[in-house]
Amino acid sequence: MHVYEMSRAEAGAVLSMIAWGMIIGSPFLGFLSDKVLKSRKKIFVLCTSGLAFLLLILSIFPSGLPHAALYVLFFIFSICASSIVVIGFTMTKELFPVEIAGTSVGTVNLFPFLGGAIFMPVLGKVLDAYPQSPAGYSLDAYSALLLILLITSLAALICTFMMKETFPSEATDS
Repeated sequence: MHVYEMSRAEAGAVLSMIAWGMIIGSPFLGFLSDKVLKSRKKIFVLCTSGLAFLLLILSIFPSGLPHAALYVLFFIFSICASSIVVIGFTMTKELFPVEIAGTSVGTVNLFPFLGGAIFMPVLGKVLDAYPQSPAGYSLDAYSALLLILLITSLAALICTFMMKETFPSEATDS
């Protein structure tokens, strides 16, 4: 709101793209994984690359993007982020015997919450490390925050390359 001088309603409309991206992206990614690419890992690598690329764009241009671009960025960001739910949980279930599928998926389900519990305070401390005006945090504060998110998304991308493909082979389908 502060950097782009948006009203609450305008910022809310941009943030609503997160919900729309997940609503549309989740079934789309499942279809893409099962019917088009026939790969879980490729979707994960593609989506994590997309997240890193979008964070790179936001890091390079933390302000001054057209408002329409923010709608598109948040929509695509959300589609890519929804791969964690759709593909990540599926891969987890496929990596472990069916007898412990619930335990394995439940364990993986802990990490998004744990990430939020750790990242939110850390990112808040980063923002608080910069001077704040009555209008809000400075562009430098948001730039530092975006750089941290970019670095962590690149680390996640490296991890996706090390993941095992779990898509069932044609030989096991019969």
